[in-house]
Amino acid sequence: MKRIFTIYVMAVLILIISIVFSLVQGDPLALSTLNSLFITGMIYLITGAFLYIFQKGFFNGIVYALKRFRRSTTQGKFLSQFDDIDSTKEAHEEFTVVRSYKITRSLLIIGSSLLVLSLALSYLIYT
Repeated sequence: MKRIFTIYVMAVLILIISIVFSLVQGDPLALSTLNSLFITGMIYLITGAFLYIFQKGFFNGIVYALKRFRRSTTQGKFLSQFDDIDSTKEAHEEFTVVRSYKITRSLLIIGSSLLVLSLALSYLIYT
C-alpha cells in the first residue's frame, strides 16, 4: 500500500515541478502543464502496460521458443553441454509461476486518467 501511495505522490510532484519550471522559464503555463501531464501520463501508462503484459506471461512463450530454437541448432547443441540454459521442460511446466505486481493497476489508472485529463484540457483550451 505504501508503494501505491508513493506512485500517486510522485505523479503530483511531477506536476508541481513542471508548473514551477514553466513559471521560471516564462513558458505559457497552460501549454507546459498540458505537456507535462501528457508525458507523465504516457510514462505511467507504458510502465503499467509493460508490467501487465509481463505478469500475464506473454514473454514466457518467447523465451521458451528461443530456448527450443537454440537447442535445435548445431551450435546450440554444442553450447548446451557447457551451460544449463537449455534444460527446458514443456512450457506449462517451466512457467508455472505467475508474477504479480501490486502497482500495475495504479500505474494504469494514473496514466490513463492523466492522458484523458490532458486531452480534455487541450481540447477545451485550444478550440
